Amino acid sequence: MGTTVVEHVRHRRGALAHAVSPRAWRSTMSVDMSRASVGVPIRVGIAVGFVLVVGGLVGARDVAGFAALGALVSAFCRPDPYSVRVGRLTALGIGIIASVIVGSVLGVAHASPALEVTTIALWGGLAALLIGTLRVAGPGAVVFVFAANGAMGFAADLSDLTRAAVATGLGTICGAVASLAPWLARGAWNRIRSHVDDAPEAGSTAVRYESIRATMRRRPDHALLVNAVRIVAAIAASAALAMAVGLSHPMWAAMGAMAAMQGVSYHITVQRGLQRLLGNIAGAVIAAALLGLGLGYWGAVVAIVACQIAAEIWAPVNYAIASTAVTPMALLLTALSAGLTPEAAVDRVADTLIGIVVGIVIAAVTITGIEHRTVSD
Repeated sequence: MGTTVVEHVRHRRGALAHAVSPRAWRSTMSVDMSRASVGVPIRVGIAVGFVLVVGGLVGARDVAGFAALGALVSAFCRPDPYSVRVGRLTALGIGIIASVIVGSVLGVAHASPALEVTTIALWGGLAALLIGTLRVAGPGAVVFVFAANGAMGFAADLSDLTRAAVATGLGTICGAVASLAPWLARGAWNRIRSHVDDAPEAGSTAVRYESIRATMRRRPDHALLVNAVRIVAAIAASAALAMAVGLSHPMWAAMGAMAAMQGVSYHITVQRGLQRLLGNIAGAVIAAALLGLGLGYWGAVVAIVACQIAAEIWAPVNYAIASTAVTPMALLLTALSAGLTPEAAVDRVADTLIGIVVGIVIAAVTITGIEHRTVSD
């Protein structure tokens, strides 16, 4: 028993040392241009831009950001054959709509901070477990947490809840159509009848497909369950710490922890956490400049679409560079309904730092022997 305890302590110390090692920081700079593509990023940008333009034209600017979040389903499932995406995009769309409803209910009910943090933490863990179980590639469960957090700050009554949910639903439809557009253009129904699947997107690696029904019937992988529990703890702890130090947007800390811990393994948690932090620092400078310019709605739309396309191009190549574009995009989307000042960019960095540190510490404390061996190799 004593030997086991000593070994666990050694593993945890080694894990924490890895987070500040030159090797870990060097890994954040790795770039793989072979994974770059432009087809998906352009379609994601078109989907997001389309719903923002429509929202502006019909006088629904305050909920256009939720439609854009729904349209982000087009960023998922890049490696999957087109016919496989239909079920997965449907599941993701339902998940994003549900996230907006969950957040809106908290807002309408004027829930206590403790209830808000607990609910969002559990929702984030559930979303991570769902996406991990379905093996869905893309931005990850952080989109669900972002949607819930945005809705929580927006919805003051049932009318707000309804409008936000409907806007999100319409956005998911646009996003799904954008994702499936090449397949639909080549005659989707003929392919369905002949049971012929299309190839994955260029620059992607094909993955083994299993139906959603079959996947959900299986017991979730142990590593995914462990990571879901870690995410719940990290979201709750980081948000509580951000509240304790008086930051204005404590749930941004939760998103920092969530983004870092989507990789399941400890090595990926550290790498993504450091990349997220570096990207947020650079992105905060851009965001502060854009927020200070007073772009107005249409200027913000142009900036959001440009940042979204850049983020999608760089996401498979280097997450730090992608985060540099994600940060201003996320802040501008939030500003559409909530309004933000340049100081919000500084809060974003501080919250993200808290979330990443808390996430890495929790992952290190709960590191398994298998994870430790991958760090040590």
